[in-house]
Amino acid sequence: MRTINILRSLMMLVVAVVATSSCTEKINLKLKNSEPQVVIEANISDKAGPYYVILSKSKYYSDTSMLAGLSSAQIIMSDDAGNSDTLTEVFAGLYQTNSIQGTIGRMYHLQVTTEGTTYDSYCKMNQPVDIDSIVLSTETNFKGVTKNKADITVRDPAGVPNFYRVVSILNGGVSSGFDVHRDRLWDGKLRSFGVPHSDFHTGDTLEVDLWSIDTRVYDYFSEFNQNQNNFGA
Repeated sequence: MRTINILRSLMMLVVAVVATSSCTEKINLKLKNSEPQVVIEANISDKAGPYYVILSKSKYYSDTSMLAGLSSAQIIMSDDAGNSDTLTEVFAGLYQTNSIQGTIGRMYHLQVTTEGTTYDSYCKMNQPVDIDSIVLSTETNFKGVTKNKADITVRDPAGVPNFYRVVSILNGGVSSGFDVHRDRLWDGKLRSFGVPHSDFHTGDTLEVDLWSIDTRVYDYFSEFNQNQNNFGA
Protein backbone atom coordinates (compact mmCIF):
# COMPACT_ATOMS: atom_id res chain seq x y z
CA MET A 1 0.00 0.00 0.00
CA ARG A 2 1.41 3.36 -0.98
CA THR A 3 0.73 6.24 1.38
CA ILE A 4 1.24 9.92 0.78
CA ASN A 5 1.34 12.51 3.54
CA ILE A 6 0.46 16.01 2.41
CA LEU A 7 0.46 19.12 4.56
CA ARG A 8 -1.69 22.07 3.62
CA SER A 9 -3.17 25.08 5.29
CA LEU A 10 -6.71 25.66 4.11
CA MET A 11 -9.12 28.54 4.57
CA MET A 12 -12.77 27.88 3.91
CA LEU A 13 -15.56 30.40 3.82
CA VAL A 14 -19.07 29.02 4.13
CA VAL A 15 -22.13 31.24 4.36
CA ALA A 16 -24.94 28.69 4.51
CA VAL A 17 -25.59 24.98 4.20
CA VAL A 18 -28.56 22.61 4.20
CA ALA A 19 -28.60 19.63 6.58
CA THR A 20 -30.52 16.45 5.80
CA SER A 21 -31.95 13.99 8.29
CA SER A 22 -32.97 10.35 8.36
CA CYS A 23 -35.04 8.12 10.62
CA THR A 24 -35.36 4.38 11.20
CA GLU A 25 -39.15 4.46 11.60
CA LYS A 26 -41.79 5.52 9.10
CA ILE A 27 -43.59 8.52 10.54
CA ASN A 28 -45.55 11.39 9.07
CA LEU A 29 -43.91 14.73 9.66
CA LYS A 30 -45.48 18.11 9.17
CA LEU A 31 -42.48 20.06 7.99
CA LYS A 32 -42.49 23.76 7.36
CA ASN A 33 -40.65 24.85 4.26
CA SER A 34 -38.31 27.79 4.72
CA GLU A 35 -37.45 30.13 1.90
CA PRO A 36 -34.44 28.99 -0.15
CA GLN A 37 -31.21 30.63 0.99
CA VAL A 38 -28.04 31.49 -0.89
CA VAL A 39 -25.30 28.91 -0.26
CA ILE A 40 -21.65 29.94 -0.70
CA GLU A 41 -18.66 27.63 -0.35
CA ALA A 42 -15.16 28.87 -1.03
CA ASN A 43 -11.62 27.79 -0.25
CA ILE A 44 -8.11 29.08 -0.64
CA SER A 45 -4.93 27.23 0.31
CA ASP A 46 -1.18 27.65 0.06
CA LYS A 47 -1.24 25.43 -3.02
CA ALA A 48 -1.03 27.19 -6.36
CA GLY A 49 -4.39 28.42 -7.69
CA PRO A 50 -6.85 28.74 -9.18
CA TYR A 51 -9.21 28.48 -6.20
CA TYR A 52 -12.94 27.98 -6.54
CA VAL A 53 -16.19 29.35 -5.15
CA ILE A 54 -19.44 27.41 -5.48
CA LEU A 55 -22.62 29.50 -5.44
CA SER A 56 -26.06 27.89 -5.27
CA LYS A 57 -29.39 28.05 -3.48
CA SER A 58 -30.92 25.74 -0.89
CA LYS A 59 -34.16 23.93 -1.71
CA TYR A 60 -37.50 23.22 -0.11
CA TYR A 61 -37.47 19.99 1.88
CA SER A 62 -39.82 18.32 -0.61
CA ASP A 63 -37.76 19.38 -3.64
CA THR A 64 -35.70 16.42 -4.87
CA SER A 65 -34.09 18.19 -7.83
CA MET A 66 -30.39 18.95 -8.06
CA LEU A 67 -29.05 22.15 -6.52
CA ALA A 68 -29.03 24.88 -9.14
CA GLY A 69 -25.95 27.08 -9.48
CA LEU A 70 -26.38 30.85 -9.36
CA SER A 71 -25.01 32.73 -12.36
CA SER A 72 -23.93 36.32 -12.99
CA ALA A 73 -22.67 36.97 -9.45
CA GLN A 74 -19.84 39.35 -8.65
CA ILE A 75 -17.28 37.63 -6.45
CA ILE A 76 -14.14 39.31 -5.15
CA MET A 77 -11.44 37.59 -3.09
CA SER A 78 -8.83 39.81 -1.44
CA ASP A 79 -6.21 39.72 1.31
CA ASP A 80 -4.77 42.09 3.90
CA ALA A 81 -1.67 42.65 1.73
CA GLY A 82 -3.69 44.61 -0.82
CA ASN A 83 -4.20 41.84 -3.37
CA SER A 84 -7.64 41.58 -4.95
CA ASP A 85 -9.07 39.20 -7.53
CA THR A 86 -12.44 39.30 -9.31
CA LEU A 87 -13.44 35.72 -10.01
CA THR A 88 -14.46 34.38 -13.41
CA GLU A 89 -17.59 32.24 -13.84
CA VAL A 90 -16.61 28.84 -15.28
CA PHE A 91 -20.19 27.63 -15.55
CA ALA A 92 -23.43 28.26 -13.66
CA GLY A 93 -22.55 28.38 -9.97
CA LEU A 94 -18.80 27.71 -10.26
CA TYR A 95 -16.34 30.61 -10.13
CA GLN A 96 -12.53 30.59 -10.16
CA THR A 97 -9.76 32.99 -9.20
CA ASN A 98 -7.38 34.45 -11.74
CA SER A 99 -4.40 35.85 -9.86
CA ILE A 100 -4.56 35.72 -6.05
CA GLN A 101 -2.17 33.35 -4.27
CA GLY A 102 -2.88 31.85 -0.85
CA THR A 103 -0.22 32.81 1.69
CA ILE A 104 0.07 31.51 5.25
CA GLY A 105 -0.64 34.15 7.90
CA ARG A 106 -2.75 36.46 5.74
CA MET A 107 -6.36 37.42 6.35
CA TYR A 108 -8.72 36.82 3.44
CA HIS A 109 -11.95 38.56 2.55
CA LEU A 110 -14.62 37.05 0.33
CA GLN A 111 -17.33 39.34 -1.01
CA VAL A 112 -20.21 37.88 -3.02
CA THR A 113 -22.94 40.00 -4.61
CA THR A 114 -25.89 38.08 -6.02
CA GLU A 115 -29.62 38.74 -6.41
CA GLY A 116 -29.18 42.26 -5.08
CA THR A 117 -27.54 41.23 -1.79
CA THR A 118 -23.87 41.36 -0.76
CA TYR A 119 -22.35 38.73 1.54
CA ASP A 120 -19.00 39.21 3.30
CA SER A 121 -16.78 36.71 5.10
CA TYR A 122 -13.30 36.97 6.63
CA CYS A 123 -10.89 34.19 7.51
CA LYS A 124 -7.21 33.82 8.37
CA MET A 125 -4.94 31.18 6.85
CA ASN A 126 -3.21 29.67 9.89
CA GLN A 127 0.27 28.18 10.10
CA PRO A 128 0.24 24.51 9.02
CA VAL A 129 1.25 21.73 11.40
CA ASP A 130 3.30 18.72 10.29
CA ILE A 131 1.99 15.17 10.18
CA ASP A 132 4.49 13.32 12.37
CA SER A 133 3.65 9.81 11.19
CA ILE A 134 0.94 7.59 9.74
CA VAL A 135 0.17 4.10 11.08
CA LEU A 136 -1.76 1.42 9.19
CA SER A 137 -3.55 -1.34 11.08
CA THR A 138 -6.55 -3.66 10.94
CA GLU A 139 -9.56 -3.97 13.22
CA THR A 140 -12.37 -6.51 13.49
CA ASN A 141 -15.89 -5.45 14.45
CA PHE A 142 -18.39 -7.44 16.51
CA LYS A 143 -19.67 -9.14 13.33
CA GLY A 144 -16.22 -10.49 12.58
CA VAL A 145 -15.62 -8.17 9.64
CA THR A 146 -11.99 -7.02 9.38
CA LYS A 147 -11.13 -3.66 7.85
CA ASN A 148 -7.98 -1.68 7.33
CA LYS A 149 -7.65 1.62 9.15
CA ALA A 150 -5.12 4.41 9.38
CA ASP A 151 -4.20 6.96 12.03
CA ILE A 152 -1.99 10.01 11.79
CA THR A 153 0.08 11.39 14.65
CA VAL A 154 0.49 15.14 15.11
CA ARG A 155 2.75 17.03 17.51
CA ASP A 156 0.63 20.03 18.44
CA PRO A 157 2.53 23.34 18.84
CA ALA A 158 2.46 24.48 22.49
CA GLY A 159 0.91 27.77 23.54
CA VAL A 160 -0.94 28.34 20.27
CA PRO A 161 -4.66 27.59 19.74
CA ASN A 162 -4.88 25.16 16.85
CA PHE A 163 -7.85 23.88 14.90
CA TYR A 164 -7.61 20.99 12.48
CA ARG A 165 -9.55 19.18 9.80
CA VAL A 166 -8.47 15.74 8.59
CA VAL A 167 -9.28 14.83 4.99
CA SER A 168 -8.37 11.61 3.20
CA ILE A 169 -8.39 10.84 -0.50
CA LEU A 170 -8.71 7.16 -1.40
CA ASN A 171 -7.99 6.37 -5.07
CA GLY A 172 -8.98 9.93 -5.95
CA GLY A 173 -12.20 9.97 -3.91
CA VAL A 174 -12.37 12.59 -1.16
CA SER A 175 -13.73 11.59 2.26
CA SER A 176 -17.15 12.89 3.20
CA GLY A 177 -18.13 14.75 6.36
CA PHE A 178 -16.19 17.21 8.49
CA ASP A 179 -13.60 15.55 10.73
CA VAL A 180 -12.48 18.53 12.86
CA HIS A 181 -10.48 18.85 16.09
CA ARG A 182 -9.22 21.52 18.47
CA ASP A 183 -6.26 21.37 20.88
CA ARG A 184 -7.88 22.91 23.94
CA LEU A 185 -7.38 19.77 26.08
CA TRP A 186 -4.07 18.58 24.59
CA ASP A 187 -2.14 21.74 23.73
CA GLY A 188 1.51 20.98 22.96
CA LYS A 189 1.08 17.21 23.15
CA LEU A 190 1.41 14.34 20.68
CA ARG A 191 -2.04 13.48 19.36
CA SER A 192 -3.44 10.80 17.02
CA PHE A 193 -6.35 11.31 14.64
CA GLY A 194 -8.24 8.61 12.81
CA VAL A 195 -8.25 8.87 9.03
CA PRO A 196 -11.81 9.23 7.63
CA HIS A 197 -11.43 6.42 5.08
CA SER A 198 -11.41 3.06 6.86
CA ASP A 199 -12.03 0.51 4.13
CA PHE A 200 -9.06 0.16 1.80
CA HIS A 201 -7.01 -2.68 0.39
CA THR A 202 -3.56 -3.59 -0.88
CA GLY A 203 -2.85 -1.63 -4.05
CA ASP A 204 -5.04 1.34 -3.10
CA THR A 205 -3.59 4.84 -2.91
CA LEU A 206 -4.37 6.73 0.29
CA GLU A 207 -3.57 10.42 0.64
CA VAL A 208 -4.01 12.23 3.96
CA ASP A 209 -4.31 16.00 4.31
CA LEU A 210 -4.09 17.83 7.64
CA TRP A 211 -5.67 21.27 7.30
CA SER A 212 -4.99 24.07 9.77
CA ILE A 213 -8.30 25.93 9.88
CA ASP A 214 -9.57 29.17 11.35
CA THR A 215 -11.51 29.10 14.64
CA ARG A 216 -14.68 30.28 12.87
CA VAL A 217 -14.40 27.46 10.34
CA TYR A 218 -13.97 24.98 13.20
CA ASP A 219 -17.03 26.39 14.99
CA TYR A 220 -19.10 26.15 11.82
CA PHE A 221 -18.19 22.55 11.05
CA SER A 222 -18.61 21.52 14.70
CA GLU A 223 -22.11 22.97 14.81
CA PHE A 224 -22.94 21.29 11.51
CA ASN A 225 -21.79 17.92 12.88
CA GLN A 226 -23.78 18.43 16.08
CA ASN A 227 -26.94 19.25 14.14
CA GLN A 228 -26.55 16.13 12.00
CA ASN A 229 -26.04 13.97 15.09
CA ASN A 230 -29.10 15.45 16.78
CA PHE A 231 -31.28 14.63 13.77
CA GLY A 232 -29.79 11.20 13.19
CA ALA A 233 -28.29 12.05 9.80
